[in-house]
Amino acid sequence: MMKIYVICDLEGTAGVVDFRQQCCFDGAYYPQARRLATLELNALVEGALEGGATEIVAWDGHGGFPGGLDVELLHPDCQMVMGAGDGGPVGLDSSYDAVFLLGFHAMAGTIGAVLCHSFWPGVAGCWINGLPVGEIGMNIAGAGEHGVPAVFISGDRAAVEEARALVPDIEGVVVKEGLVPEVRGLTQAPTLSQSPQKARELIRDGAKRAMAKVRTIAPFRFEPPYKLRTQFTEAKYADENADRPNVKRIDATTIEVEGTDFLSL
Repeated sequence: MMKIYVICDLEGTAGVVDFRQQCCFDGAYYPQARRLATLELNALVEGALEGGATEIVAWDGHGGFPGGLDVELLHPDCQMVMGAGDGGPVGLDSSYDAVFLLGFHAMAGTIGAVLCHSFWPGVAGCWINGLPVGEIGMNIAGAGEHGVPAVFISGDRAAVEEARALVPDIEGVVVKEGLVPEVRGLTQAPTLSQSPQKARELIRDGAKRAMAKVRTIAPFRFEPPYKLRTQFTEAKYADENADRPNVKRIDATTIEVEGTDFLSL
C-alpha cells in the first residue's frame, strides 16, 4: 500500500499568468485555469500510479467552492477534498506515505517569480524561527509534523527552487518561469510557459520518479519552540491581529506568535 496526498494550488499551473482573469472566481478565464490545473493533477495521478501509488487524495487548496479544480474532469482513481477552504490540507495525517505539491508559486517578494505571494495579498512576508517561508515551506513543514515527507513539486522555476532549498532531493517539475528580474507579485509579467500538453507530460514523468523517493526523503521539520513572524503590507492588518492570544507586536506592520504546537500556529 502506498498512500499519497496531493496539495493543489492554481497559480503555478502552466499557462496561468494573470491573477485577476485566471485565478479569481469571477475572472473571464477562471474556468480555463481550473481545467488546466485539473488536467495537470490527472497527469500527476497517472505518474504516481505507474510509480506504485495505491491511493491518491487531492486537496483543492485554492479557496472554497468552486475552488481551483473541476471535479467533472477528475481522474477516476483520485479522490478530492472539496469545500474545505484554503486554511490547510484537510485530512492530511500520518497514514499518508508522501505529499506532492502541484501548481505552486513562490513566496511574496521573490525576484523573477510568476504570481508570487504568501497566502493572501496583504502579507508581505512570513518567517518561522527566522527562516522566510511561504505556502511551500508551510505545507512542507506541516506535512513533516505528521511524519510525512514532501517528494514532489510543480510550478514556476522560483517555486521549485524554493522547495529545493528546504528539501534538496525533492522531485521538481518546472512548467514556466518569469522573464523579468524583478518582484512583480500578483501583477501579470512576461512569462515563458510550457504548453499545457508538455507540462502534463513532464508532471506525469516527474510524479513517477518521485514515487521512488518516498522511502528516501525524510520529513522536513522546524525545531520547537516555534516563532512565527508575519509582516503585513499595511498597519491595519497588524492592528486586526494584534489582540489575538499570544501575539506580540514587533512594529507597525509586523506581529509574532510563539508556541510549541506547529500546526496550531
